[in-house]
Amino acid sequence: MSTWKEALMKRRQLAGCLVLLSIAAAGCGSAAQDATRQTNTTTRSTAESREAADALRPNPGKGPKLQRKFRNLAAGDGDAPECKRDLSSLPAEFATSPAVWMSTIQGPSNLVFNRENALCLHGFTAERAVTVTVSDGRHSYTTTAQPTAGELTFDRYEPPESLFNGAPLRVYDIGGVMQSETWDFVPQSAARESLAAPGHFTISATQGSTSASYRQSVAVPTNPERARLRGENKRQLVVDGFKQGDTIPIGLYSLAAGASDQATLVRKLGSVVMPLSRTAAFAVPQSAAGSTYCVTVPLETQYNCPSF
Repeated sequence: MSTWKEALMKRRQLAGCLVLLSIAAAGCGSAAQDATRQTNTTTRSTAESREAADALRPNPGKGPKLQRKFRNLAAGDGDAPECKRDLSSLPAEFATSPAVWMSTIQGPSNLVFNRENALCLHGFTAERAVTVTVSDGRHSYTTTAQPTAGELTFDRYEPPESLFNGAPLRVYDIGGVMQSETWDFVPQSAARESLAAPGHFTISATQGSTSASYRQSVAVPTNPERARLRGENKRQLVVDGFKQGDTIPIGLYSLAAGASDQATLVRKLGSVVMPLSRTAAFAVPQSAAGSTYCVTVPLETQYNCPSF
């Protein structure tokens, strides 16, 4: 089995282990532990209690309210985009001629903002760079896909603005197809809203006299979520899937010592208003950093509350 396939299998196995740990964590605990957690909660400082109470007051706009407490469960990512697998679901000519597309865990027809995705190239030589352009009919964004020696790892993340920031993007030969490492599909705000309006874009690739293009759909997320943006050094929380126009509060939570699955509201950090793309990025302040805290929004179930 090739190295990139081994990396993909390890990633899937790790996801399964994390889900099992999540189930175990949800069922563990004792009366003594609960008593200790209650004591820790009641001894919070007066200042923190006041800040938490302020955060629970109604928002100026419509939208959900912050939870006072929740249980933080663990879950894994599971699968990853796989360009070679996509060929069976794309037009037949993609397998016999040059082609370009963006892939997701669920294939090229399920591209959604903030989901993990990758760039795929078929029928291009690994000897030269490929110029890749994304156009929504009003704006175009061009970058360079650079064939790179080595193996696809599935554990490195490219910047969330990849293909829209002009920076070269590394692609690797995985046997007849070139594929990039993955990234969270969150272009900068202007590009994101421009793509969301028509709901589709054209991606094209050129290498000398060889060229290809593909009209690809892009959907807005409809399931409320939040996550720390990967593949960049800035502290950004991406919030998505809430109703357009809703004001979504963002809270700082403390994680109980010895019981990291228990989270208690400390204060409200700010809020975002859901745009047309139903995807917004929030800059988390340095004061909210640390492994004993996490940052999140109102959700029915909280998985992997991100620390910064």
